[in-house]
Amino acid sequence: MAQPFRFILDQTETESYGDFIPRNLRPLIDRATPHARAHISGSPVVAIGLASSGQTFFGVNVELPGVPLNYSIHAEQFLVANLALHSELQLKGLAISTNGYYFQAPCDHCCQFLKEVRDMSDTIVVITDPTGQSGTFKPFSTLLSQGSISRENVLRFLELSYNSIGFIDSSLYMDICINSGCNHLNCRALRAATMSYAPYSTCPSGVALIDRRGKVYSGVYMESVAHNSSLGPVQAALVDFVVNGDGQEFKEIVEAVLVERKCGGLSQEGIARMILEKIADPDCIFRVLHCKNN
Repeated sequence: MAQPFRFILDQTETESYGDFIPRNLRPLIDRATPHARAHISGSPVVAIGLASSGQTFFGVNVELPGVPLNYSIHAEQFLVANLALHSELQLKGLAISTNGYYFQAPCDHCCQFLKEVRDMSDTIVVITDPTGQSGTFKPFSTLLSQGSISRENVLRFLELSYNSIGFIDSSLYMDICINSGCNHLNCRALRAATMSYAPYSTCPSGVALIDRRGKVYSGVYMESVAHNSSLGPVQAALVDFVVNGDGQEFKEIVEAVLVERKCGGLSQEGIARMILEKIADPDCIFRVLHCKNN
């Protein structure tokens, strides 16, 4: 088990580090780097975000043992999922580094993902030259390639989303609590699916996981218009597990539930099952519950 790490600094702690500049961010990168899970590539990446609440959030890259690298969680994706876990509304500043000295722009994959974030075009990105000596601060909008895709008039990440869906099998409601704060797997997975962001496919989904201790984690599908830079619900739930799981390994996950709207051309089931078969407890129970629009 890795040492637990707090993936958030409150406003007072954030202010104690001073302005959002490379010199003040380097100690934070050093603190977070050991908590990246880059077991395959050996290349940890840390993303630090300054939220509109005045709090600081961390993201790290997470590579999944036995799973192709294209299913990894990028540090920038982790950061956005972490912001969503804490109901943050806006990302004001972004800094990404692999070594604490050199701060770079997000990769094209993550630029496309970040375009879905509310008011992201005004987010300031910290960038330095390779020596880390000369720093610039660029609005995210200036970093986008000409080939990036966008669509107007849709909800964005960090905006309140609600998908009006219900179970196809009405008998499942016997196990759904009225109390929205409960921690039953079916309830948490359904709640995640209703809050997921799927404006392009209109196929919302959510995942809930439970560990050996009985602690529950959940994640929502976060869809990009470019599709391949989307964050699947099981990966989003794994972000919750890394943030709130006290440094546990993924093999401590013993049960998982996927709730998804049954769509003709899209399902999260195959990917979720493949990932959990590789990383969770060998006897992990995986269930899929299908929904329809209400």
